[in-house]
Amino acid sequence: MTSLPTNNYEGNDTAMFRSCMVQSRHSGNGSNHFLPSRGTEKAERKFSMSLSTPQQSKEANKDSFVKTVWEIGSIDTLPNAANIFPLERSRVSVNGGVSPNTIGQRIVDCLKYLSITIVSKRRYKLVAESLDCDVRFNIKLYKEKYDCDDVSSSEGYRVMVELQKRSGCSINFVQIARTILQMAKSGKCNTQCEELSPCEKKFMLYKSSIEMEEENVSSLFLDLKRTTASIRSNQMDLSLLGMEELVSLTSMHISSNSTALFVAKLVLGNDAVDSTDDSLDLNGLIKSFVSVDICDEEDVKDYTFFGGYVNKMHYYALTVLANSMHVVWSSHGGGFGYLQQILCADGWLKKKHGLLPTLIDKLAHSEKRPHDAYQVMRCLNIVFQVSSPKVNLKAMEWGAPSAIYSARDIGHSCHSLLERESELAMKTLINAI
Repeated sequence: MTSLPTNNYEGNDTAMFRSCMVQSRHSGNGSNHFLPSRGTEKAERKFSMSLSTPQQSKEANKDSFVKTVWEIGSIDTLPNAANIFPLERSRVSVNGGVSPNTIGQRIVDCLKYLSITIVSKRRYKLVAESLDCDVRFNIKLYKEKYDCDDVSSSEGYRVMVELQKRSGCSINFVQIARTILQMAKSGKCNTQCEELSPCEKKFMLYKSSIEMEEENVSSLFLDLKRTTASIRSNQMDLSLLGMEELVSLTSMHISSNSTALFVAKLVLGNDAVDSTDDSLDLNGLIKSFVSVDICDEEDVKDYTFFGGYVNKMHYYALTVLANSMHVVWSSHGGGFGYLQQILCADGWLKKKHGLLPTLIDKLAHSEKRPHDAYQVMRCLNIVFQVSSPKVNLKAMEWGAPSAIYSARDIGHSCHSLLERESELAMKTLINAI
């Protein structure tokens, strides 16, 4: 008897596309809180006070890294593609008797190269996500019967690789799928877009509409007020759009240098401009999203719409902070002194609520959230380059060296951008002391 085709769609994914409303949660001082109140304050973070470097040697052997693997098993354990309906068009069949484990390792290596986070993986299915490209997708392996005189695979079966978009941007998904499928089939990765980071590729189509020859400060200020009003909105989808716009405004690859610098100084704290309107307060707004410890929040552990909203807002806030620091650092005239002044303020150096210990503490979650760790490392690289030895010594007291070494190992395993920034951070911190 012929078995009925299996439905290849997941019903709960449709909930990701509806517009949701969430009640605003504001504290007494009017700060933005996008997570449910627990009623009690969290205990004070405990930081390592040791000044010693990690046990590993600075020239650690590459063999000590744990490589990410996807163990699938033999081709006989894969579901039969003939029983799956419908199959996505984003699929490829691999000839030549290549084993599922070999194909799986090609895919994992490609995801690392693209700095795409592996959310979960099991026998023949892997879930991956890129917050930069705003796309989440499945990768599934099947066995497919084919006719071939020289049958080198088990009983005339070959491996089929299918990519299925679950949510996000279709254009970015097509580009990612093309690269992964090429790697799965041939073992070679397309390096045509290597010069662009994922975030740059996402917004490159909109560059011409954002970049301006001469900036009208008053007009830009009004636009920023609308953007911050969107971020504070009760509508989660509108809030996400506002934060994405802030990411693009602080990127020199998208906005003009003068626009990016103006917004960056508001994000980092510019009393001369920021104090003119309390409704803006970009510095406090971004800090409120950055400071939340997502991994301790029960509400966001499952990938619900609310959980996805919180994860994205947290990541975009880290991106805005990192972009802003890089914009000011690369600007001509006073960028170095301005950053030194900002980084020596209490908002960065308080042990309990300062941004510096908060960023270092977030590296402890690098394994679960390597994309967050990458943006954190971008921030720390600027801190180590411009701060005084006193600030860098505080970073060491709060456990920065061991956290950076651990993040470097995780980056080497699954996230190339995190690996690159961690290597740079290690060298920068050593030279800064």
